[in-house]
Amino acid sequence: MVEESGGLRHARPGGPRSGWIPLGIVAAVVVILVFGWMALNAVLPDTTPVAAGRSVTVASDAGYDAKLTFEEGWELHQGSSTEGSRYQFSKGPVVMLLSVVTPPERVSETELWDGMRNLVRVGDSSASLTDPQPVTSEAGAEGLAGTLHSNQTTGTAALFPSPNGVFAVETTATSSAGESDLVDVEKLLQSLRFDRTEGGS
Repeated sequence: MVEESGGLRHARPGGPRSGWIPLGIVAAVVVILVFGWMALNAVLPDTTPVAAGRSVTVASDAGYDAKLTFEEGWELHQGSSTEGSRYQFSKGPVVMLLSVVTPPERVSETELWDGMRNLVRVGDSSASLTDPQPVTSEAGAEGLAGTLHSNQTTGTAALFPSPNGVFAVETTATSSAGESDLVDVEKLLQSLRFDRTEGGS
């Protein structure tokens, strides 16, 4: 009985002071990881330059690829972009948001534009779109374009449905330095094209 009680005494956990040692190690590791990620995020850039002359596929579905060809100076904001769905590009003071939407069947371009009117108000209740005008890119992509107005800024908006109507590319753009810089957005959208892919109907 004496040996058994001695064994039990040996197996007892240490006092409260010894319990702080592993907790202290865990806390130190957490602090290192948190501040390590913060330092890494500070070092890694949020933007990536888009090579001049590069064609970027921004959407692909049902036998068509939507592509834009960039001039020098454009950057992709990786943290605000999701491949095939949403992109944020910038060039100097110009910021362009691009979204890929999948509309219901038999929706007209005008109805898509009305949907954009509602979307721009989500982020800014003062935002509105003018009535659109038909536009055609240099590559033959047909769509609509208009002006974006809000209490903070004036910009542009455009949409281009894919040839089969399965998806549409929608953009809004603003500039912190004035409307004259938005010509860079117009040039970019002039490069928009829809390429047929293998197996496309």
